[in-house]
Amino acid sequence: MQIVDRLKDRVSRLVQKPKSKKNGRQDPETNNGPKPLIGEVISSVQSQNAGDARVPPLTPPQPSTNEQTGSLTGAHDFVMTHPSFYADSRSYTYIMSGQPVLECLRSTGTPEAGLDSAARYPLPRCYPGTRISIQEMILKWLLDIPYEWRMIWLFGPAGVGKSAVAQTFAEAAKDRGLLAASYFFSSTQGEKRSDPLRVIPTIAYQMAIHSDHYKCAITRKLASDPSVLDATLEAQFRGLIDEPFLQLASHQVQPFGESFHVIVIDGLDECNDDEAQCQLVELIKEAAQKTYLPLLWLICSRPERHLKSTFSQLEYAHVCRREELVINGELHTDVEQFMRARFKEIHHKYRDTISVSVDNPWPTESDLAIILEQVSGHFVVASVAERYVGDPFVGDPEAQLISLLSMLRGLGEVSASNPLEALDVFYSRILSKVSESAFPLVTRVLALLSHDLDCIGSRKLTTEELWLFLRINQSRFYSIMQRLHSVVNIPPPEDTSNQSLTFYHKSFPDYLTNLQQSGKYFVSRDQAHQLHLACNLHWCHLAFNPNMDLVVTADEHQNAESMLNTWHPGIMFDQAIITKISQLLDDIYGLDALSGGNPFDSDLFDVLHDFNFGLPFGQNVYSDSNALPRLVVNLARDTRAGPHFVRTKIEDEIVDKKLLHHLSALTHGRSVEPLDLTTADPFENMKKRTVRFVIVGNGSKSGLVCIGKGIEAIGVLQPWQAIWLSVAVPPTHTQRLLYRKWERQIAVRLEDNDFGNVALSPTLEQ
Repeated sequence: MQIVDRLKDRVSRLVQKPKSKKNGRQDPETNNGPKPLIGEVISSVQSQNAGDARVPPLTPPQPSTNEQTGSLTGAHDFVMTHPSFYADSRSYTYIMSGQPVLECLRSTGTPEAGLDSAARYPLPRCYPGTRISIQEMILKWLLDIPYEWRMIWLFGPAGVGKSAVAQTFAEAAKDRGLLAASYFFSSTQGEKRSDPLRVIPTIAYQMAIHSDHYKCAITRKLASDPSVLDATLEAQFRGLIDEPFLQLASHQVQPFGESFHVIVIDGLDECNDDEAQCQLVELIKEAAQKTYLPLLWLICSRPERHLKSTFSQLEYAHVCRREELVINGELHTDVEQFMRARFKEIHHKYRDTISVSVDNPWPTESDLAIILEQVSGHFVVASVAERYVGDPFVGDPEAQLISLLSMLRGLGEVSASNPLEALDVFYSRILSKVSESAFPLVTRVLALLSHDLDCIGSRKLTTEELWLFLRINQSRFYSIMQRLHSVVNIPPPEDTSNQSLTFYHKSFPDYLTNLQQSGKYFVSRDQAHQLHLACNLHWCHLAFNPNMDLVVTADEHQNAESMLNTWHPGIMFDQAIITKISQLLDDIYGLDALSGGNPFDSDLFDVLHDFNFGLPFGQNVYSDSNALPRLVVNLARDTRAGPHFVRTKIEDEIVDKKLLHHLSALTHGRSVEPLDLTTADPFENMKKRTVRFVIVGNGSKSGLVCIGKGIEAIGVLQPWQAIWLSVAVPPTHTQRLLYRKWERQIAVRLEDNDFGNVALSPTLEQ
């Protein structure tokens, strides 16, 4: 008991109001008494090499000593709920939602967007000896005191090397200890990298790692108000940047010492919301005018119209410098230097296969002049050209150089309206090298990547998951992709389980998704969505019924469980899979995308033709975008489906009659008219408060859908509702109750003398 009493006494003394050691003043935060914090605080003695998340006090940290003293010296393994800690606390870790506050901050942000993130490999650096003037200018800006500008907007067209400048400058600032944080947007590497609400948490986490003082302030802030992580962009900026620095300033604490530190934001135009881009710029402009914020800002982007309009406002003139990366003589010289150096490296690497001795120039000056003319000062074009020539999977630089020159000689003069026309030609030529047999699979890979559908939620599929998702094995995958190493970063086999496929430059997916640029290589969003839906339906269906009669590989049944667990870990029961299928149909392939009788992609058609429409998915669906009825109608219009696949007449004496028996049980013996599939739009042809039915599928995999149009559900008028019936499962009690509600509304319509289209009528034509 004496030990317990001593511990209680120590805890009691700990929460008393201590005197500040500096000038004998009280800590400003303790003037109003103890303030409880949200969550728990686990306290322990700080060791010399502690690597866990510790929060220093707001006053400058004192040098650690080997001999720790204090009221809790030697105590461990206890939890204190809602205590108050002051400046003489040795160390403490705030816990929120079961994990340290900083870990919550990290998971809310996007670590993949950081300076040294492996997800960004290969990192876009300036080639040694190039971009000297712009690098010197922004580095001088960083080191100059006082600062004429607190922010710089570095802008320029695609392909001039903005990201390389940003990366190289950020690394130089980090080497000097002057980098507070960095964020590299990307619209081609998953939704997280382009989400505006992940920028500020990412920056805050990096600054917390960089400064113990800021770490203390931000950890206290989040422990007392974690809702800021789910707030608007403006509230995040205020809560995670503005207020913590203001608090530190009120304590006369300089989080970065005497120096200003820089925050680098690259690719702002790739943020997925134009309004959010302008809002972020406006918040930074306001922050740049506050004296207590020791921050500089470098923002790099393309000169999009909305950004030019924002930065051109008069109030930016005294805080922001505008610096344009133009295609000038210096840039042409830099690109030439880069090209010569890279060709020299290729020449040396393949010296045993290139017929020209390494002592002689290769390519010749005349050949190099042709290449440089078409590269036209664009680093991205130069990079694609040199990767094309030095493609290790081809291993024949001389032949690749001849091919490149042939392509460029046929290009003629580059259009002034499209200075990247040479790049389009490069991409077309590279894709033309893909074999005819491999091209359909290559198109599927590029379609998912180009439209950001190679993801599970916000996480990109690994390369291994992607080829499995597309039902391609490893050897086949590397075979079909062997011609694309100059435009797609393809990890080696040993890294495919933890690395994703990425484009070297955004210009390639831009090319693929622009019909005018890519022509026959164009991949539409509709095409990508159909492919994505086909793959999802295949794997969900296979996992639901592993014994169904489908042509599958020997190990595909085993992979089905793995793929399903990738989408929804731990979910392997029937209703969850049915729900997943419904979500895919509603969310990925909604009503608008299916209107107008668009033809089905062959992959999606094949999957739908073998699909088990008897699955009781979404037994009563209230959704404006319930795509399944529309899928059925479009299948009826597809000549490949055959006249018996979607039907309103009995074709199967056993299955169809069984479905009609279930329909009769659903309607309590009342007859329902079939859907008129002969009209241009059967749904448009239906009047409100009308019910129709249609059968779809082959044999025992057939299902019957009972469609109600313009009937209220949960107090809301829905475009339609669907009740699905299968051969094996009679209508449920819930389905029968739903249909009774339909009948009551239909009866009201009939009482209103709307006899233009009677809903309940003779039986199915036999």
